[in-house]
Amino acid sequence: MPAIGPSPFLTPPTHGDFTLTLSKTIRGENPSYLPLNFQFVYNWNPVIQLGSAVLVSIGTNTTNQPMPQVRQSKHLSFMAKQRFWVTVDGKDEIYAYRVILDMDRDTGENKQAAMMIGIGANLIVGTENWSATELL
Repeated sequence: MPAIGPSPFLTPPTHGDFTLTLSKTIRGENPSYLPLNFQFVYNWNPVIQLGSAVLVSIGTNTTNQPMPQVRQSKHLSFMAKQRFWVTVDGKDEIYAYRVILDMDRDTGENKQAAMMIGIGANLIVGTENWSATELL
């Protein structure tokens, strides 16, 4: 049986805790509550080449939404599949239809995030560097 060679990828950091600011409207009308700060935590297991993330909070609201890994190629992508309501600035109640986190597979850098909002996901907001449109 041939030996298993090293992974063609570098290994991203095994843990990260960071905040991203969603300030760009990708689709729909620009909402008054932008920018939104999202705090994320992710863990990467290099042995099994699998990771997971958690959306810890949106602004001052704790969400603790699990974000399983949904893709691995040149990017690691995580998605909160559970839909939830969150209050923004103590007044705007929004329906988070989907939250996506994407980062460089080799370094854990170039982090970007987007959130689909509303029952029909008629509004999408993201980080200024959001470019992973194939995930929406």
